[in-house]
Amino acid sequence: MKKKLVASLAAAMVLSVAGTSFAATNPFTDVPAKHWSYDAVTKLANAGIVDGYGDGTFRGDKTISRYEMAQIVAKAMAHSDKATAEQKASIDKLSVEFAEELEGLNVRVTKLEKNSSTIKVTGEARLRYENYDADVHNSNSLGLRTRVHLNGQINDEWSYYGRLQSVNSLRGGDDGKVTMDNAYVKGQLLGTTATIGRFDYFLNTGLMIDSTLNGVNFEFGNKLKANLFYGKENNTDVWGNVPDVTNWNSHLEVTGLGLNYATSKSTNLNGGYYQFKDNDDPLGPFGDDKIKVWEAGFTTKFAPNWSLSGSYGKSDVDVENKAYYAEFAYKGADKKKVGSYGAWVNYRHLEAYAAPKTTFDGAYTAYGQNGYDLASLAASDNGYGAKGYEVGFNYTPVLNTVLRVKYADLKPASDGAPTDKTKFVQAQVEFFF
Repeated sequence: MKKKLVASLAAAMVLSVAGTSFAATNPFTDVPAKHWSYDAVTKLANAGIVDGYGDGTFRGDKTISRYEMAQIVAKAMAHSDKATAEQKASIDKLSVEFAEELEGLNVRVTKLEKNSSTIKVTGEARLRYENYDADVHNSNSLGLRTRVHLNGQINDEWSYYGRLQSVNSLRGGDDGKVTMDNAYVKGQLLGTTATIGRFDYFLNTGLMIDSTLNGVNFEFGNKLKANLFYGKENNTDVWGNVPDVTNWNSHLEVTGLGLNYATSKSTNLNGGYYQFKDNDDPLGPFGDDKIKVWEAGFTTKFAPNWSLSGSYGKSDVDVENKAYYAEFAYKGADKKKVGSYGAWVNYRHLEAYAAPKTTFDGAYTAYGQNGYDLASLAASDNGYGAKGYEVGFNYTPVLNTVLRVKYADLKPASDGAPTDKTKFVQAQVEFFF
């Protein structure tokens, strides 16, 4: 490709990108001031899009390779934030034409692409069906959850993340409103990685807590990693609270420390200590203004493709205060690997007042959570908890699509609860885009 043609194309697409001013001195010894391409070449040189050769020459009549042209296109991409819509369209067309060569530039192009966009948008949609075989709340449901992820780089040390979410019942009866359920900045602060804003806090395996916090989290450590956090619980349905039924709608004050220690490449020990406090009223049905929770557990890959995890937790509520589980897992579906799959089986025993908001779902999960008549439970201050086994399977049939099915056979953990077992089925498909 002739250099003069390149200069013409590049000048046409980025004439305004470099701005209207340029150095008065001649950028190249072989491009005289009276040459037809002088203004365009000078602007492109001052913008850093063309840089000639090491001896100060431009060599406009020299034939260049596609790779050299790709370098010019890459530099134009780096300045595309200053281009007009028409110029951006030209740059996009050239980036498609030289896609293979641009890919060959690897890290260099990745850096340019990073500089050319201030925010990255991704998303996911989850279609989920649930069914219980007993007379429980929402015993048969079909819902669609949509999430849009916003990732922005503030500078070399700080970034922003936001998550828009909408949950729609496909049986009807909801308004499907969109909420910003995550919004935080994250970066380096006082030797730690700080997260400030509204964020998910999923500790260890989720046996004791899987919820959202409005506050701050400090992560530090290498082999022994620690997460120290403080803030207000974003949800009011912790500890089985049923808003507008229990007359307790508080966003609890939360303080906690989560720990993870890598004993080897295949094994991690974990633990945590958390406090939940209501500054206005007694905490739900317990009559105290605070509840303390602790847990300890592990995960290990004991063989290729096989893992084992377990956890034990307890709250300082006087009764129904213990929780434990163990799980075997084989492989696992990866959204980027078509044909990948996984399976698991676990047993759990979750007493009614052990966990503020567990990741496990199904009938009898905890006080007032997906259990028998919620209003009656709240009015009687009587929780049931859950114990039983679960089996599950996931699979990636096509790129960025994951299927998952799980079945749980559960019964109440409390002696005074109904004796009926409940079979819980959940099937879902997730799409990532």
